[in-house]
Order: sequence, then structure tokens, then C-alpha cells
Amino acid sequence: MISWFGTLKRNRLLKLFSILLAIALWFTVSGEERTETTINMALDLVNLHKNLMATNEVPPTIQVRVVGPRSIINNLSQTRLTQTLDLNGYKSGRHTFSLGPNSLSLPRGVQVVRIQPNPITLTLAGTITRTLPIKPVLENSPAEGYELVSVQTRPGQVTVRGPAPELNELQFISTIPIDLSFLKENTVIATDLDFKNLHLALKDAVPILADIHIAPKTLTRTFPGVPVLTDPQAGQVSPAQVSLTIQGPWPLVQALKAEDLKARADTRNLGPGRHRLNVSVELPQGVSLVRSRPAIVTVTLARSS
Repeated sequence: MISWFGTLKRNRLLKLFSILLAIALWFTVSGEERTETTINMALDLVNLHKNLMATNEVPPTIQVRVVGPRSIINNLSQTRLTQTLDLNGYKSGRHTFSLGPNSLSLPRGVQVVRIQPNPITLTLAGTITRTLPIKPVLENSPAEGYELVSVQTRPGQVTVRGPAPELNELQFISTIPIDLSFLKENTVIATDLDFKNLHLALKDAVPILADIHIAPKTLTRTFPGVPVLTDPQAGQVSPAQVSLTIQGPWPLVQALKAEDLKARADTRNLGPGRHRLNVSVELPQGVSLVRSRPAIVTVTLARSS
């Protein structure tokens, strides 16, 4: 007893100051203007068994309506708050968690008015893993004159985890739509897997890349009225013009003009008179002649005077 009184007598001034400070703080807080607001708390599921997963829509946050001293409420609004649900020992099935004021870790003096959503319902299901091929999903078309040759993903397959009934029905995993608009050349596009409406997760997180092979379409055009020239001897050509059908990559053929094409009849080593000669055509590199109509012309060479 004497020892206790001795301890009490020591540092009496410091202890008195502490008591007075606590009283002052209490009066400050209790006398401070009170305010009401809604704070968001992240919902964190902890200790869930590795072979279980939630298959229903779980809210990422809860909204908590609170009232309390303005300074404390302002601090809460600027703090990242988390509410955990401890799932240790829970098995597959439907479980309901009711959240009350006592389940939240809030400062003294803060009262909880409302929690939404409340209660929290979780549906837990046993999981399996499967390795499935990736199926690229494409939308829109390449630029005019170009076409898709092939598309492959890297990796070509992934291992996913999910509820057994759901996974057993799947034959592949689709990507989110890959937009081909305006593509004119081979390209690599980063994409992702489409888990919408699926309760799946990658066993190992990996980037999903799509190797897209784009090539020009083949375009065929006909150019009428191309004059036939004679070389090296001048002569009279009948008919004087031919119609040329050209084929090649869309950008090259689309840009061609009639004057870019040269149709010729070879008059080397020929004497005077009429000659039936094949029409040869000079073409830009990369395009080819499909046909010339006519393919043979008559060239009349005059006698030299």
C-alpha cells in the first residue's frame, strides 16, 4: 500500500498536467461541430481457402454513413479505409455476413448511421484448373485494299482456375475484341482475355499478345485504249490501241494510270510489208499482265525510199 502511494506521489505535476490535457481534449472534441458524411471502405476477403472462390458479384467497396466531430470526419474522408471479411474455415455454399457498427474499426466519437450494402452475401464454390486454347475475337476490317491473312496469340493457351461446372463446359477462352480498323501492315497488339460473365482467374498472370498479319488484297483492273508503239522501226499498227488487264497488290494497281503502261510491238529485223506481232507490255515492278485484247496486232512496215 505504501509503495502504491509512493508511486502516486512521484511526478504529481506531470500526471496532473496529463489529466488536464485529456479533459481539455475531451471538451474540444465534444464541443466541436458535428457533421455527417458517407465514406467508402474497400472490402477485402481474407483467408479464403485456395481451392475456393466467390462466384457471385462481390462489391469492391461498402458505403458507410457516419456522424461525428468535423475534424475526425474530415480525416476519415482522406484516409483509405478497409473492411475485411475473414473467410477462414468457410466451405462452399452461400454465406451471409451482417455488418454492424461494432464490426467496423472507427475512431471513438464516430457513430455509424447506415452501411450499404448490408448484409454481404458470398457464394463460395470449389475450383479446378484447366488449360484452354485462346480464341482471338476480331472486329471491324483493315484499311481499304487490305485484308487479314492470319492472327495468332502469344501464348496460344492459358491455364485458368474456376468453378468446375463452369470450366468443364468451356472449349476455349476468348479475347476481348481486337480492332482491325485502318491496319495496313503486320502488327502486334496487346489484348486481354474476356472473363465477362465468367468466374475465372488466370493461374499465372501473363501478357496476352496478338500477332496480326495484314497484306494487300489482289486487285485486277482493265485499262482500255492503251496505244501500241512499234520499236525500233516505225510502222502502222492495226488496231492502234489495246485493252490491258493488270493484276497486283491493291495499292500499286489502284495508283496506276493508263500512261504508266507501255504496249509495244517488236519490229526488229523485219522487212517491209504486213506482220502479225505479239503485244508486249512494260509494267511497274510488282504487277503482272493478265491479258491483252487483242494479244496480236498487225504492223505494216513501209519500204524505205
